[in-house]
Amino acid sequence: MYRLIIADDEENIRNGMAHSLPWREWGYEVVALCASGQEVLDRMEGCRPDVVLSDIRMPGMDGVELMQRLSRDYPQVKIVILSGYSDFKYLNMSIRNHVAEYLLKPTDIDDFEETFRRLKSTMDHERLRRAQITESVLRHFHVWLTAMLGGTAAPEDTDRFLPMLTEAGIDLDNLQIAAFVLDGHGGDEHPDQVALWRRVWEVVAALPGGGLHRLPFLLGGEDMVVLYSSGEEIAPADVRADIEAIQQAVRDGLRVTLSAGVSDLCTEPGMLPQAYEQANCSAKQSAFAGQEAVYFFCQMQRERPAGMPYFDTEQVEKALLAQDYEALRAEIDRVLLPLAEQLPEYRTVDQLCLSLLFHVSLWGLRYGIQMEEVLRTLGAHYTDIYQSETLAAKRDFVLACLFGCQQALARRRSHSHTVKSVAMRVREYVDAEYCSNALSLESVAAYVHKTPAYISRVFKNELGCNFSDYLTEKRMRLAAQLLAKPEGKVYRIAAQCGYADTSNFIRVFKRFYGVSPMEYRTVQGGAK
Repeated sequence: MYRLIIADDEENIRNGMAHSLPWREWGYEVVALCASGQEVLDRMEGCRPDVVLSDIRMPGMDGVELMQRLSRDYPQVKIVILSGYSDFKYLNMSIRNHVAEYLLKPTDIDDFEETFRRLKSTMDHERLRRAQITESVLRHFHVWLTAMLGGTAAPEDTDRFLPMLTEAGIDLDNLQIAAFVLDGHGGDEHPDQVALWRRVWEVVAALPGGGLHRLPFLLGGEDMVVLYSSGEEIAPADVRADIEAIQQAVRDGLRVTLSAGVSDLCTEPGMLPQAYEQANCSAKQSAFAGQEAVYFFCQMQRERPAGMPYFDTEQVEKALLAQDYEALRAEIDRVLLPLAEQLPEYRTVDQLCLSLLFHVSLWGLRYGIQMEEVLRTLGAHYTDIYQSETLAAKRDFVLACLFGCQQALARRRSHSHTVKSVAMRVREYVDAEYCSNALSLESVAAYVHKTPAYISRVFKNELGCNFSDYLTEKRMRLAAQLLAKPEGKVYRIAAQCGYADTSNFIRVFKRFYGVSPMEYRTVQGGAK
């Protein structure tokens, strides 16, 4: 059953729609009746509807504002609008806000049945596709995540995979990683670490989930991480509670204990490699804290002794952008060299250096620089800071990382100039040829002597959209202009817009505008 909210300011009408129509027979369950758009929004979280049926004219927040808010905040919810014949301007707004169906008053039971059975068929198809995508995504997710966390995922693979994750219900706006290490107790009883970690993973995978979406993974056979995702900001208390549940289950089931390190919150997938390293570094710190410890990376920031100096990250950023190695070295020396006389704990120095490197790693994402790639080029790793036994060695390690980042930025700038030139040629070509049905990603790639995958990346990174989305929008804008002329036949307009198949044109048009070409023409004609 799909969950339905009905909104109408007239009580007798909304009650009539709720109780006189055979909703269950059509595949729906009425979960709420609302008198205004604001009431619908107030009930969204509690009711979790699949469909909202709303009158267009209501006091306070009317159907127009409601569909705008739903389209923005709940894009997965289908909207069905009820309106009078004269509300052509509202129909135009519905088109822009991707309303699924538009019912014109007066409406009889046959109209309702046809509309909602058609909508159910659409949602059934989408649900099946999501299930298929979820199965496919999770099958390949391990391989992609391993490459992503190591900073080796190919950009084209990531571009192709991330929309599938979203469609599979994995929230990409709030991510956090926990890395686990075996405590010393119990380790000697299990000389086969690979087999032990496999059993640990099986215990964790079998645990019921809480409010967080928990995905445990084995990386390289001897490294377990848990990826947490949530539709809302992840609370540290929730993560700690989940990790403690994992620790208890593993202790009870396998008689071994785990400690864990937790990254900062990730707000975009590009931060996953950094988050993984934060979790690893925190896990190493947790090993010093005792059995079954849980150490959050943010604790490293809070545990600095009073009077401990800070790196001026703004100066570091300026030096990196200016390619000023001397200024970079001066800032590192300003902080680290005086510490030789203070004799601080090296753990504190390590935390100070790692905080700077992680800051630069996050900053570098703005310029397309992956610190993890820089480290791999150097044959280094974040945790090498722990193996550097002297203050001078730690200083040299930090400077080598920052200098590598400078070099990567210089290469990126040189490459960016070339890419922008290609992007301009591609855009000019598409703008000139978009009416041709021979135009495709492959034909554009051949025109500029690049691969289709390269052109796809250029579009996304330099023009801010996918190639297919850009081409479709160009063609649909032209189609709308041509439909304004009453004499134009739909099949001719399809051909003029680059579609050899009229049925494909109609399908794309309806997906873009929410109505068929002929319905769109009727609306435009009535609005004049």
